[in-house]
Parts: sequence; C-alpha cells; structure tokens
Amino acid sequence: MPSSGTKSTKPKPSEVASEAKRIYIPMIRDRYAVTWTTCSYIYHQPLLQINFTDRPLDLSPPVFYVSVGDPVDTALNWVESARCAIAFICAANDKRPGGDWETGVVGYEERLCRRSTLAACLATPADGSPANSHYPLPTCAGVLSQHVGESACSGNFSARLVNLPHTVVFRGPHDRYEKLPTDQWRALPVVSVPPPRWPKLTQNGTKYSFADEREMVKEKMRGALRICAYNNYSTVVIGNFGLGNGYRNPPQELAELWREVCLYDPDLRGRIRCVAFVFEDPSQSTTQLILDDIAKKAKGGGSSSSGRSKTNGSSSSSSSPGGSPADVEIFSRVFDNAEIQRFLAQPDARYGLSNLLA
Repeated sequence: MPSSGTKSTKPKPSEVASEAKRIYIPMIRDRYAVTWTTCSYIYHQPLLQINFTDRPLDLSPPVFYVSVGDPVDTALNWVESARCAIAFICAANDKRPGGDWETGVVGYEERLCRRSTLAACLATPADGSPANSHYPLPTCAGVLSQHVGESACSGNFSARLVNLPHTVVFRGPHDRYEKLPTDQWRALPVVSVPPPRWPKLTQNGTKYSFADEREMVKEKMRGALRICAYNNYSTVVIGNFGLGNGYRNPPQELAELWREVCLYDPDLRGRIRCVAFVFEDPSQSTTQLILDDIAKKAKGGGSSSSGRSKTNGSSSSSSSPGGSPADVEIFSRVFDNAEIQRFLAQPDARYGLSNLLA
C-alpha cells in the first residue's frame, strides 16, 4: 500500500486538455492528415435526410450486449476481435463542440475529447458543409466525426464513398489519461447526439410526463442509429446516453425505447446487427438520483440544480442507498435474451386497433 505522502500520477483534466490542443491535435493535423482528417458532417434531420433504397435479405433482430467498462475502449477492442467497423454513439453537448472539455467537467464527451481528436472534429465542418459551425445543434441532429466523402456534406445522400474513422484516440481512459505510443493510437467513428437534459417526469419519476418528449427521445435514437446504418456501421456501442446526474432520463423507459427502436424500426431491421450498452460505473443509479431529487423537492428544498451545473455529463452517480437498481442492472434485464424473445412474441402494441383508430 502506498504511503499517505505518495503523490497521485493522474494529471489534471485541464492540463490534459491543454496538451491535446497544443500538442496532439496539431501533430495529427500536420503529420497524419492523409490518414486521419479532423472534420465532421452534420445530419440536421437524419430521419428525413437519410433514405434507404435497398432492403436487407436478413431481417433477424440484432444481438444485444450489456457490460461494464469504458465504452470507447470496448469499441476499439471489439474492432480488433470482430474485424468490422464499429461506431460509438456519444451523448453530446448541444451548445458547443465537446462541451466544457477544457475544464474539469466530467461528462463522458468531455473526457473523450481530452484523450482524442473528437473536439477538433466536432468544431471543424467538412469541406462543402452549409455553415462554418454545426453549433448550436438542432434538436434531433447528429454529427458524424469521420471522413465520408464530399457527397455526404453536399446534401447528396444517395451516393456514399468509403468511410474512414477519424476520431483518433491517443490517451487511455480518464482514470489515468495514460499517454499511448503512436503505434497504439486508434480511430473510430463517433456519432454525437444531444440527449434531453432533466426532462419533466411523472410524479414517481419513472416515465416522461409528455408524450411529445418521449417521442423526441425516440427520434434521437432512431436518428443516431440511422446515421450508423447509412454509413455501413452495423455494430454499435452506446454509453450512458441520457443517464446520470447530467441528464436524468428515466432508465427503465430509456432502455425500453432503445429496445423498441432496435427491434421495430423497419429501416433499421437487418442493418443494425449488434448493439452493446457499456456502463463505466456499475453502481450508477439514475433512478436513485431522480428519487432523491423528488424527495428534496417534497421537503421544500427545490431542485438540486447545483448538481446539474457542476456535472455536465453522465458520470455523477448514486450507489443506490435507497435500494434502487443500478442502470446496468435495468439494461441487463431489458436486453436479456429471454426477455427479448418474450417481447418479440407479443403483439406489437403500435398496431393495435385503438392506436390505428386514434
């Protein structure tokens, strides 16, 4: 055991961000521009912009995985074993590229920006883009950080070129931000979509209060997966999208929405083959965070908005002292293979008589 006087070797987040801006990103732009470009493409309305003309022959449902670990490292390691391109869907700040990644904010997007070129990609619209900035992001927009050729940014979505993942990861996860040798630098495509922050929930905090907000969340999910499918990414890794103290979406309903979209969206069936939900903190309980806030309001303390300002992402967690399930537990139940089979065996409620006549 190290002595109490031993200094931590973990660098300050602001110092890591400074090195990324001063050293790593300029180096990659200068020396590796041919291999890795730092640019991105925005889909303002992916559900309207992206159309599929073909229909896959195999319409079997995707395979689901739920695990604990770093989402980006999981995706990069999976590429090595699966030998296929894998996209990462990242919860994004809708106001600025990478949010407050240059400070100590601990959201996953911010932490990923400190160890990669993601912030530079998000801040640099590709040649032919309609504007010199993607931000602020439209409600259901998605930004793809990769090279997809001129057709994608010119609005001609019927033609596609070879995709090259260009978000370069040059440091290890935030627990140490370990500097990686250049031969261990790896790249992956990132789809950045902003989840709703602190939506209005029902009295017990388990569901969205408004049907329109629930539908908007589903459109964001469909848009993100549609961008992946359109760019030939059939395997997707998803992190704490919409969860944790920074977002506080109801985890049970969020998991069920992902399940509904992955299994029933006709444009995604046969195109999205594998989906992995990867949680950094196995003890994080968004349910408990929601219940704690409800209890505080009931006592007259008001909403804990200070927690929202200090934590601009999903990493603030609760260890469930009140007995609420952790997010990873909820997703594990919802995406358990037996539960998926049971869900598929049920009639699709969307096509019930009452809904058709509504």
